[in-house]
Amino acid sequence: MSRAARRLLASRLRALRETTFPVKITQEALATALGKGKPLSSAAISMWENGEVDKWPSESRLVQYALIFSSARGIGLSAPPTDVSTLDKPARIRFHRLRTELLELRDSAEREAKQERGAPDPLGGNELWQHDRAEKVYVVAPELSPESAAADGGRGYVRLARYGDLDAFFEMFVALTRMGYRNLSHRSAREPGIDTARHLVLLGGPAGNPLIRTFFHLLDLPFEQPEVASGAPERFRLADGTPVLPAVLGERQVVEDVGLFVRAANPTNPDTDVTICGGSHTYGVLGAVHLFTNPRLGADNVAVVRERLGGTRGFAVLFRVKVIDGRVPPPRLPGSIIDCVRL
Repeated sequence: MSRAARRLLASRLRALRETTFPVKITQEALATALGKGKPLSSAAISMWENGEVDKWPSESRLVQYALIFSSARGIGLSAPPTDVSTLDKPARIRFHRLRTELLELRDSAEREAKQERGAPDPLGGNELWQHDRAEKVYVVAPELSPESAAADGGRGYVRLARYGDLDAFFEMFVALTRMGYRNLSHRSAREPGIDTARHLVLLGGPAGNPLIRTFFHLLDLPFEQPEVASGAPERFRLADGTPVLPAVLGERQVVEDVGLFVRAANPTNPDTDVTICGGSHTYGVLGAVHLFTNPRLGADNVAVVRERLGGTRGFAVLFRVKVIDGRVPPPRLPGSIIDCVRL
């Protein structure tokens, strides 16, 4: 990825030091002037002036830069100003312009670095997965019903034994790991300690994952999953009340399920997002996981959404999921779409 923004900030800082005053300022002298009694090494100045290193001054340091290099020409660093009120009117104008310029350059450098850290891997990433790979992400699986959890009388308990939709959970966790996410945590839906202001990936349906019902409400989704009895398939209903049902042969063989994928800004923290992978049966949940993480088809499916909606920041897609002898091939859009809407 290009380092243009980071190099531009670095070169501007170097130019200020070398060309502002009649005599070029050394890195040591600038470090002393910026330190204000707190030690600041010349190595820090050197790093800030190196566009190949992702280090740059804090906002407060850049304000100091603007103060120093907006003072009257020829003063140099012999008596660096400590406050804008000590500057004359022309210098104050230079200060405000330089401060704005430097802060904008810093913001551009940070955005560029963040995009690079969040760049998708070549093995299946796409523009949906552009987070900073160091940011916290919670993958929240549905929790088995009390009846299922108690089926063995509590013997042989392990944490994952509480999780429902294990195939979908496993596939999602592996996909995120493959794409370079380094700060993943997983929980069952009723475990404590889920920070809902973080990036969330919610799996399952409202019956097993109450967080999904909460976010259905907060996001005002155009689809519903009405309450069902424990163990019953979770059916979808469109905004006009039309039910969307899986295709079942006989009484039990599901040959086509219904999946739901939602990506939206997190209502509890707009700097993060929430992803929902749901379905009528577990097949649909697994299909929703595959939809945008599959290495071969994920990017193509994203392109279909962009063609329809023009963007992928917030959308929901309800789609059909083929089930072949109990297996779920990755869904292909647009042929499987039931409804696709912008959020």
